[in-house]
Amino acid sequence: MHPVDEAREQVSRDLRQGGALSTRLQGYEERPAQIQMAEAVATSLTNGEHLLVEAATGTGKSLAYLLPVVRSGKKVLVATANKALQEQIYYKDIPFIHRYITPVRAAMVKGMGNYLCLAKFADERNAQGMIPDQALAKLGESIEDDRFDGDLDVVSYNLPTYLRGRVAAESDDCAWRACPFFGDCYVRKMREAAQQAQIVVINHSLLLLDVLMDGWLLPERDAIILDEAHHLEDEATRAFTVTVNARRVESLLAQKRLKQYAKQQLYEEASTASVLCWGTLSDQQGQFSNGLRKPLLSPFEPGLRLATTLVNLATQLRADRPEGLDEQDEREAQLYDKLTRRTSQLAADLRLVFSNPKPDAYVYYLEQEPARRNRETGMLSASATPLSVTEMLKNKLFDVVSVIATSATLAINGSFAFYKRRVGVAEAREIILPYTFDYQNNALLYVPYMRHEPTFGKDNGQYLDELSEQMEQLVRASHGRAFLLFTSQRTLKEVLSRLDHRLTSDDFSVLVQGLDIGRAELLRRFRTNERAVLFGLRSFWEGVDVVGEALSLVAIDKLPFDPPDDPVHEVRVRQMREQGENWFGDYVLPLAVLRLKQGVGRLLRSREDRGVLAILDSRLLHKSYGRQVILSLPPARRTVNLQHVIEFFDQDS
Repeated sequence: MHPVDEAREQVSRDLRQGGALSTRLQGYEERPAQIQMAEAVATSLTNGEHLLVEAATGTGKSLAYLLPVVRSGKKVLVATANKALQEQIYYKDIPFIHRYITPVRAAMVKGMGNYLCLAKFADERNAQGMIPDQALAKLGESIEDDRFDGDLDVVSYNLPTYLRGRVAAESDDCAWRACPFFGDCYVRKMREAAQQAQIVVINHSLLLLDVLMDGWLLPERDAIILDEAHHLEDEATRAFTVTVNARRVESLLAQKRLKQYAKQQLYEEASTASVLCWGTLSDQQGQFSNGLRKPLLSPFEPGLRLATTLVNLATQLRADRPEGLDEQDEREAQLYDKLTRRTSQLAADLRLVFSNPKPDAYVYYLEQEPARRNRETGMLSASATPLSVTEMLKNKLFDVVSVIATSATLAINGSFAFYKRRVGVAEAREIILPYTFDYQNNALLYVPYMRHEPTFGKDNGQYLDELSEQMEQLVRASHGRAFLLFTSQRTLKEVLSRLDHRLTSDDFSVLVQGLDIGRAELLRRFRTNERAVLFGLRSFWEGVDVVGEALSLVAIDKLPFDPPDDPVHEVRVRQMREQGENWFGDYVLPLAVLRLKQGVGRLLRSREDRGVLAILDSRLLHKSYGRQVILSLPPARRTVNLQHVIEFFDQDS
């Protein structure tokens, strides 16, 4: 039998009735779409080719790609969108295969900052005063447990933020082999486990850092699986963005080692230049809302002077490196050299951001970071973001190793062309799996004719009144159990101000993202209150799983277009216009469609789920692009009549 046929037959046999799973699991149900995906993954692993798979919710895609990997014997990196998905795959999905199909060696790798540094822990314990720190004591108990792998995310108790910041590992403070705790180092053990494992579970950020380092950070691999692959362009853009702020400079200047070895005059010049840089920048730009970006259109001299002072500091550190330091104190030598490199890198980043050297390749802008508890306003940062990550991803990822990319939202109206163009995939096998859930019978898509359209950056009270009225009617029809999702915080606040009292006075439980309640607690309260209404922003458009009657309505305020005044979006559109490209149809609209598909995916999470999806944007009905958007959504019945929504919910009463 041909190797490809043999690989496909093996995974198909595992997943079919009568196979490894059905004979060991009572009530096992064969999933045709899952088998189809597993066969495609097995083929791509055998042939060493790229594969793009759109797999709807309910496919069971984790098993569909993990099983072929295990059967292939190949070394594979599995990259997920975030640490929560990492942990699900590592602690749930892989052990399932290990128990019911075949043993497999796996490892989970996170960034250094997620692991306990034993040297820092020892320093912290030695420095504690007469009153013992209870959290530190609990951490000490964890160290004594052989099962503890140093991952600070999975300790069973609440680790205070202040303590985590003091004991977490950090590259700049790591002496590696010169550290007296190297033999027990959790980061070293994690890296060794990754070298020996067949499957290494990572996140997108770590993968892209590895891409930037030409594969030096992570183990050699035969293939990479990208789960939630629709994030790749955004994650790559973030990873390749250079950001500087006062905190980065202050952190460097606060280093005891820098104060010890730097010449006093150069150190004071850098401190003065930093105060002048960020003070001048703040005075010139004034205050603006958190998350809002303002373009930096010309070189900023105070920032360049700060860069020069740090160059001078780094030059002095290299010139004055103590003779015989390597022989006298290997650990100190390692940390001294890291400090020198850190100073040089920060100087280079400041120069890149503030000199605007590549206006055709980067967008330069300021951004107000979210306010911290001890600050009335967020810190100002300056960034240089690449206009395109396509060539970088093509040259350093897709041209280097076989990549299998999967998500519930990769294709638009049956085509992967947009995704391939944005991330640099030239050739790949493509497969769109059928929907697992019965949208035709279990879901209703409501797009009403509205008198007013959403407008950007303008006070449109009539539109907000109409949007609020529509949302209130929908919530009352569904008796709560609703996600009201918004594309901007401003619109959320406006609708909330109109509906909060009216809903709470009628015994609805109103939950709002962005208050003091964390996301996990918001979801817990939503699931346990049958009349809950959750007002959410973009982070609730995906990665949220509420199964059953607890969620029966998802209402979205409008198509999720990028703000037209965002500097990165604005320059990308301008370049496309100048080159005679279809900036709306080839860039703006496809992005909005993929985001909308993610929001739609919150509705049906199991075969028994029923619900209504409402998109309160009548541009879908009268704009030429509306039909393309609707055809890209799941095949639910469609209506413009609110009465049909009421009747749909009445069927469940």
